[in-house]
Amino acid sequence: MNEKERVKRCINFSEIDKIPWQINYTTEIADKIMRSINIEKLQYKVLGKNIYTYNKLDDFLGNHIAYVRNRAVNSVKEIKIGFFQDEWGVIWDRTIDKDIGVPVNYVLEDNDFSKLEVPDPDDPDRYAHFQPTIDANKNRYILAKLSYSLFERAWSLRGMENLMVDFITNPDFVHELFNKITNFNLKIIENLKNFNIDGIYFGDDWGQQRGLLMSPDMWRKFIKPYLKITYKKTHDSGYAVFIHSCGDITKVLEDLIEIGLDVFNPFQPEVIDVEHMLKEYRHKLAFYGGVSIQKTLPFGSTLEVTKEIENKIELATKYGGLIISPSHDMPPDIPVNNVIAMLKRIKCQ
Repeated sequence: MNEKERVKRCINFSEIDKIPWQINYTTEIADKIMRSINIEKLQYKVLGKNIYTYNKLDDFLGNHIAYVRNRAVNSVKEIKIGFFQDEWGVIWDRTIDKDIGVPVNYVLEDNDFSKLEVPDPDDPDRYAHFQPTIDANKNRYILAKLSYSLFERAWSLRGMENLMVDFITNPDFVHELFNKITNFNLKIIENLKNFNIDGIYFGDDWGQQRGLLMSPDMWRKFIKPYLKITYKKTHDSGYAVFIHSCGDITKVLEDLIEIGLDVFNPFQPEVIDVEHMLKEYRHKLAFYGGVSIQKTLPFGSTLEVTKEIENKIELATKYGGLIISPSHDMPPDIPVNNVIAMLKRIKCQ
């Protein structure tokens, strides 16, 4: 049974030979791990740009999933040192957070849609890196990654505080913006038919440590209708639906299952009871994550890391439906020894 088959069977609650795992990482810790084990990044050219890949690291980690990103390789431009403009016109300060950053401008600060230029979902450059990535990961489960897929895209364009006020004072503006973003996503999903992928991983944080960023009713009014359309299109196209949404979003999990969610990530053990969720949603919803990056991995001993992995293997064996993974891309404060301890135990099934 290869990695792709293992993930498919896991999320369908079928019998598997091993619990699948995925150890995701930020570039900073990836480089640190690779230096410590003496392996190098590979590179290839797409549209004249050097693309660095971490396939050797993924092989070392035994990762089960490979991602293709929904953006052209030249779509993010460095406008000055540490500041990058994305294809929607948002400028991100990455001087501290090297992977994502924080917005420093708001394209829709004045509620003026004439200032918004929606990227072209049909641009072939957007998909130029897909096939090389798929070819390099034939045995892995392939996820197309649509980061900032709705709410996050909206607030990055409008500003978080502004958008939250708009929910109450300017709902028509919110719906028009969400429609534009959703129509863009639907066209992306349509274009994915040209590639052999297995699922779509939508990134859209709605939660915090103690619940949703908004009331459940507001989430149902503004976000759920667009997710329903998007998830239906995803399933109709033959793909599984994954959502990455940080924090405690348990108050809307039933809604997500109702509209077709297959796998929930990141499944943070600090805010969600892992065993309760696995038991409660067995055969209804699979989970991806569950290993603490707030406590155990950065601050625990190698023995504590080993014990947490043993606990997750035990729960996954008992209830099914769990891809064991750190609950987010590992940040650089995690000791390499703890990563190795996690890996050794998870491979020893």
